[in-house]
Amino acid sequence: MTENTKFRWLCSLLVLVILVGKVVPQGFQFTNPIRFPYSNTGNPYIGMFVAIAVPIDLRGPADLFFSANFESSYGLPSNQSLLSYPPIYASTRQLIYQLLESKIKGYGYPGKKCLQRAICEAAEYTTENYGVLGDILHVLLTPSTSRNDTNVEDYAKSEEYGRTKGNCKKYKKNCGLSILNLFSVVKDTYAMYNPNTLKKEISML
Repeated sequence: MTENTKFRWLCSLLVLVILVGKVVPQGFQFTNPIRFPYSNTGNPYIGMFVAIAVPIDLRGPADLFFSANFESSYGLPSNQSLLSYPPIYASTRQLIYQLLESKIKGYGYPGKKCLQRAICEAAEYTTENYGVLGDILHVLLTPSTSRNDTNVEDYAKSEEYGRTKGNCKKYKKNCGLSILNLFSVVKDTYAMYNPNTLKKEISML
């Protein structure tokens, strides 16, 4: 940038400051030209919608999917006085489990008890060798994969119960819904390295 160009920019800035100082009286506040739209029926909002769909094999001409929908709505400020700065929460396993419990309750089942049953059954069986969906189920339904998360002790006990007891009768009494049965089946397999070793694994539909 040459000295001549710098001088022109400086002069333009000074002229702008002088004009603003003359036109705008002292104590005047600029109005915010950008506002969220008003609504006659309610406050404006923005929504997020996520759906997880799993195909169900009917062995027929029809296609059927099991879908779980997650929706969140956030109110938008229509006035600057409505702006606030809430605390920022980290995404924890407890928060994810609370969302799942709320979704299960929406279908008329006890949320926490059914989620504990799913965690127990996931620990009782194995989801290895079933690709991305199996890995997602393993991470989601295995509380022990989270470090230092003391808020999910009840779920960790469910995982330990299924792993050590080999059955989940304790949790089946409290919840009649098996979430894993909605999109998977359990089959017995023998380990290749030891044909006498029988294990149960989850097979995706």
